Amino acid sequence: MPRRQTLTRTCTHTGCTERGFFEYANQRERRSIESKPWKCVRHTAPNEVLSKDSPERTTVLTLEPFYSRPSTYRPEPEIIGYSWRAEHEASGSGFRYGPGFQVHAEDFPPGTRLIVTARIELPKEQQ
Repeated sequence: MPRRQTLTRTCTHTGCTERGFFEYANQRERRSIESKPWKCVRHTAPNEVLSKDSPERTTVLTLEPFYSRPSTYRPEPEIIGYSWRAEHEASGSGFRYGPGFQVHAEDFPPGTRLIVTARIELPKEQQ
């Protein structure tokens, strides 16, 4: 098994010096990484970055069914499980976790909402 190397990329947004680290095993992988412009999370998803001006973010996930694909043996889709999904996600997972929580889909009924909030509280002298 080849040893993995690390490639450092700088955000391509004008004036940004944020860096990302990417692993590759061979030159083909390296060229693939280098061929695409890379932008940091501040410039790809700025509404998700907490800051002094935006100190809180809430995400709501809903427990929804996922279905089998129709086949010659099963022409009608059947519910084969449940997953936590945000409104904008096409798929999800039956297990979600984050700092301080873990949740399994099978422990709750469909339609259950998982509300995750992250909030920054600055020291008094910083406000």
